[in-house]
Amino acid sequence: MTTTQEWFTIEEAADYLRVSKRTIYKLTQTGRLPAFRIGKERHRRFRRKDLDSVPQQVEEKQVAGLLALTAESDPVLAELWDNPRDAEYDNL
Repeated sequence: MTTTQEWFTIEEAADYLRVSKRTIYKLTQTGRLPAFRIGKERHRRFRRKDLDSVPQQVEEKQVAGLLALTAESDPVLAELWDNPRDAEYDNL
């Protein structure tokens, strides 16, 4: 989706990220997505650069979590991974 639009409403932000409005609200509440309040009714608006950075933050956290999951950090996983009964799968 190519757009030159700089500011988004909740609906537009959800469409841009291809998520639900509820997800946008959750991202805002947890502080992962800054929201700007506009007018008397305090409507939320989102900047495109903030919307573009949300998926990168999630990917970085997922990668960090995967790297932390090692046999050294979890002895149960070490036992499962080093199981002689499934040694033939280690060579695949």
